[in-house]
Amino acid sequence: MKLFSARLIKHNVHFTRPILSRVFYFSSSTTITVPEISVDYLIIGGGVVGLSIAERLSRRKGKSVLLVEKNSRLGEETSSRNSEVIHAGIYYPNDSLKTRLCIRGKNLLYSLLSSVSSIPFSRVGKWIVAQDNEAEISYLQNLHKKSKEIQVETYFLPQTKINLIEPYINAKEVLVSPTTGILDSHSLMNYFECKLKDQGGDIALKHKVGNIIKSPQGKGYLIQIENDKSSLFTIYSKNVINSAGLFSDKIANYLLPPAHHYKLYYVKGHYFGYRGVVKTNHLIYPVPPKNLVNVGTHLTLDLSGRIRFGPDVLYQDDPDDYSLNDDRIDSFADAVKTYIPSIKKENLYPDYTGIRPKLQGPGEPFRDFIIKEEIDHGLEGFVNLIGIESPGLTSSLSIAEMVDEILLDK
Repeated sequence: MKLFSARLIKHNVHFTRPILSRVFYFSSSTTITVPEISVDYLIIGGGVVGLSIAERLSRRKGKSVLLVEKNSRLGEETSSRNSEVIHAGIYYPNDSLKTRLCIRGKNLLYSLLSSVSSIPFSRVGKWIVAQDNEAEISYLQNLHKKSKEIQVETYFLPQTKINLIEPYINAKEVLVSPTTGILDSHSLMNYFECKLKDQGGDIALKHKVGNIIKSPQGKGYLIQIENDKSSLFTIYSKNVINSAGLFSDKIANYLLPPAHHYKLYYVKGHYFGYRGVVKTNHLIYPVPPKNLVNVGTHLTLDLSGRIRFGPDVLYQDDPDDYSLNDDRIDSFADAVKTYIPSIKKENLYPDYTGIRPKLQGPGEPFRDFIIKEEIDHGLEGFVNLIGIESPGLTSSLSIAEMVDEILLDK
């Protein structure tokens, strides 16, 4: 028990009685005897979505919840390296999980943010801008029509008001999304962490999942864990929720047959800050690419009003490579000048990068979230969340709600 905090003794996480009477083997040929800890729900991954799921499940009376995170802090990867935007939910196909969960998540999120004072946010609104281009203007008209179909508010801004409201912005047409906002994602994660612990759940940092097998007894799973001292031990969990973000395909593939393995692509996005005098009151987005690989190199604001631009799209092989590439500055300046002509390249500076776990490879069409219990493969209680990129932050509460429903009565 020294591997975890004393909270595991105080709450519902406990040493198992010998639920196995023999030695068993992981595929790596590591031999394990008896699991040292038993829980009802094991959540893998301490990003905003994993934390939201763990918080939700920890509301269940008499159930034990443990979240394991391989890093030394929560939310170190995709959750803390993004635009921190509360999306409206208008970009994706009407019947997609991304649309449904984004709209539901946005409503749940604003309700939460309005009820607590510990999570800074601002409903700044977003402008989606089209230049004097027939295809872009047509896209905005279709997007406005689509938003009506899914009952999300948007409206066109009269041409005469564009430069009065945002004098730095160049646009032929502007579609306004008034329910788009920004928030402090770290404060949101801290809220989930505090609620989870208050409700009896536990978190183990610097604990990495090395393998998973089905329990030889039939129900539940045996999870091989390695801590920061390279010590190996085993956890038994009745249910496993894979919310491992960039590494979720690898976690899923421990249990899935090879013919049904998942494959993620790693897409780095650069963000650039700006030193010059450019001020806006809204988020500014260009018309996105047709395959929605991203929503365009856009202008976002943080809660202090600081401007940043990004992200771009760079497919790469390494999920840990957050290096900044100064060579991207030319393409950034060209992209941004389409809607802010006064931008000076020399005033842009590299700020940070993020990496998104994408199911769509280069040039491939739109792919939706995958959130499913792998019951078709005989894996009851094993829930995979694959390709949870944008709008994952906005959808964090609704994703947790969905997982809660999947695991009803389990």
